[in-house]
Amino acid sequence: MMPSRPSPADPEVDSCILCGSPADEALVVRGFKIAQCGSCGHQFLPSPISQDHVAQTYSDAYFFGGGAGYTNYLEQQSLLEKRGSQYAKIVEKHLGRKGKVFDVGAAAGFLMQGWANQDWAATGIEPNLSMVRHGQERGLDLRHGVFEDSSAWTKESYECVSMVQVISHLPSPLDALRLAYKMLKPNGILLVETWDRTSWIASAMKGGWHEYSPPSVLQWFHRKSLTLAASSVGFEFVESQRALRWLNIGHAKSLLKHMSATSKLAKLASMVATVFPSQMNVLYPGDDLFWALYRKPNA
Repeated sequence: MMPSRPSPADPEVDSCILCGSPADEALVVRGFKIAQCGSCGHQFLPSPISQDHVAQTYSDAYFFGGGAGYTNYLEQQSLLEKRGSQYAKIVEKHLGRKGKVFDVGAAAGFLMQGWANQDWAATGIEPNLSMVRHGQERGLDLRHGVFEDSSAWTKESYECVSMVQVISHLPSPLDALRLAYKMLKPNGILLVETWDRTSWIASAMKGGWHEYSPPSVLQWFHRKSLTLAASSVGFEFVESQRALRWLNIGHAKSLLKHMSATSKLAKLASMVATVFPSQMNVLYPGDDLFWALYRKPNA
């Protein structure tokens, strides 16, 4: 039987989960080995990954317990609704119309609401039951489950599948991409927002980079490796840009405190952040967050 979550003592380093090439140990963070592919450069947490990884990692503690998660996820509602609306406009520009969007890892459905505010029909899937109930109480079509675990989501087809801050947390990102491809209508758009491990800030912070947070985060992409993964299941690249994201200071304080154990820079930033009110929102200054669009070709 597999352990309940990845163990820092696991010595195994796998071949790359994206391209199958040999991978070697790149660094160790909080006792966890992170492997890097010698061919495509993708980084990942080697197996074994627990069968109940998603349920363990995204319990209520992730949304309300601080650390690598949130002190109170529900306080992010306004910022996330605006972000959802922004992405709806970006996708509509490339698609030429509105339609149905399926949001993967939707949490309480705040991004979904942003899409709905732009007259998209939004459906979502989320493994945390508390978040699902919160969204359903607000009238959203939010379903409880793990995206890759069921073919039930493919009964309908969509103009867009959205994966915002999701793909780096998935044990099998290629399986998720294949399912998204199946769900999309011809010419449909896949939207992915994630972090760039080759960015300036990630390179400068090394093992203290905020996204080096195993076992919550399992994959560390860069723009080329994400496109490699999407292309391998049939997608065509459309566009990629740095993501402009507003960040709540209270959430930033929690993350910086969590990172302080492995990063002197984060410790210094944590001290600076204390002078700002937790309710304040600021534009995230890093260069490490990006979004990318991929198209399912016309049959």
